[in-house]
This record gives sequence, structure tokens and C-alpha cells, in this order.
Amino acid sequence: MITSILYASYNSVLLIPALISIREYIKNGKDIKYIASIVTIITIVLLNIIFLFLINVDVNIEALEMPAVYAIDKICHSMKNLYGIIILISIFTTAISLGISFLKDVSKNKDSYNRLAILICITSVIFSKVGFSNLVGLFYPILGGLGLLQMVQIIFKRLP
Repeated sequence: MITSILYASYNSVLLIPALISIREYIKNGKDIKYIASIVTIITIVLLNIIFLFLINVDVNIEALEMPAVYAIDKICHSMKNLYGIIILISIFTTAISLGISFLKDVSKNKDSYNRLAILICITSVIFSKVGFSNLVGLFYPILGGLGLLQMVQIIFKRLP
């Protein structure tokens, strides 16, 4: 239960900068409700598809680093490479969009934008040597706690 809360709050840390950067494109509450409805439906459909793949696997998925890839390989081996490419594209597009959102929100001018972009690139090369599962094990609890604080701040700021 606590792991789920930390995971959700970790994602909120990443989500807030992206939402801030798109606020200029969404003009009214009707647009927000429409977009939220479409995204919710798509997310539920995709989660159900992933769930259906995972319940057909006869292995302890907690022991796997990427259980969805394992499930795809067992169910339809020819789809494994395509799914791997989709995951890679998802990682890159998420990293790029969140990085740009962060840079837009934090940078005061073009010079600070460029310096921070270079710093992000250098640190990403350094952290890439640590390994994905090690980074997840280290940063999910830390960023999850920060995400919880962020959500509490947002909730209390919205209250009258």
C-alpha cells in the first residue's frame, strides 16, 4: 500500500512541471474535463491490456525487472522487439518532455536554460552507469516522499 502511494506521488513530481507547461494551451474547464476523460479512458484500457498479459505469466513477476516485456515474450515472441522499441520511445519522449518542462519552469533566461540543459545531460550520463533498477530503488522512495509533500502543499493551497 505504501509503495503504491509513493509510486503515485513520485509520478506527481514528474507530472506537475508538464502540466504547468501546457497551461497556456488549455483555456477553460470544459477542455480540462474533456482531456481528463479521454486520458482516463485510454489509461484504463492500456492498464487492462497490461493486466491481461501479466495474469497469463507463470512466474513470480516481482522477481522480474520488466515483467511486461517478459509477458509479451512468453505470449507472442515476435512482438517482444516491437514492445521494446515502444518502451524505449516512451522513455525518451517522457524524459525529453519532462526535461524541457523543468527547464522552462526553472530557467530565468536563455543562458541559465543552456547551463541547466548541459547539467542535466552530464548528470544523466553519470546516472546511466548506475543502472535502471538501482536508480528506481534509490529514487522512488525519495521522490515519492517529495511528491507527497508536493501534493499536500497543493491541496492546502487550494483550500480556502
